[in-house]
Amino acid sequence: GLDFQEVRVYQPGDDIRQIDWHVTAKYGKPFTKLYMEEKERALFFVVDLRSSMKFATHGDFKSVIAARLTAFLAFVADHQKDKIGYIILTDEGLVSSQGADLGLLSQLLNSLVKPSHHTMSEATWESALRVLGLCLPMGSVVFLLSDFHDWQQKDTTLLTPFCEKNTFLFVSIYDALEAELPDDTLLFSNGKEVLVLDAHNKRERRAFHQEWVQRQSELKEKATKYGWGFLPVVTHSDYLSLLSQFCFGESHNGN
Repeated sequence: GLDFQEVRVYQPGDDIRQIDWHVTAKYGKPFTKLYMEEKERALFFVVDLRSSMKFATHGDFKSVIAARLTAFLAFVADHQKDKIGYIILTDEGLVSSQGADLGLLSQLLNSLVKPSHHTMSEATWESALRVLGLCLPMGSVVFLLSDFHDWQQKDTTLLTPFCEKNTFLFVSIYDALEAELPDDTLLFSNGKEVLVLDAHNKRERRAFHQEWVQRQSELKEKATKYGWGFLPVVTHSDYLSLLSQFCFGESHNGN
């Protein structure tokens, strides 16, 4: 494919089929449209579908949101003939591919439906970023979708060497309950065990909220420092429209 580059005054040897007749008529002399060979871009997805992502009190699970946003972007990339690569973090380890197509969708589905449980081989950001460094084509657009609950400074250090030649967007997905506890007694269960949390203490609720704000602020500050995009997404939001507006400047109907 070819991408339009500019219009310039006609020069001998130019293809007459590329004459811009509108501009020619306007200025009274021939102008030629110039095109450049379209460069194939690569979109790379790093998607966190581990246990902590399979949670929500309102809206969709964080894992479902991560998968749906990835699928949406993958369809856009496929339509534009861009290359697709992915790394999926799961409780059993990493799933990755460099030359993926929309088969990525089946991998997302398989990872979503697996039962959630921690194992000794659970994927870490360190392992995912090391794999990313080995297979990331220069000039890629990289989407990282997670709640980033275990992101550490060493992970930032691993990622920074790739900043200059690639574009990164952090999609930070969270549930409202993770940001602020209600004044109530809360019950949580994984289907086997039950946790009762007494959230009536105002000081503890404030400390809980401040800790969440600090984590989000630190990640956003790092994104700003290194030129990464940062998009917070709460589980009960219209997240497809939010991503469309952030990336493409347009709204999208997720229905």
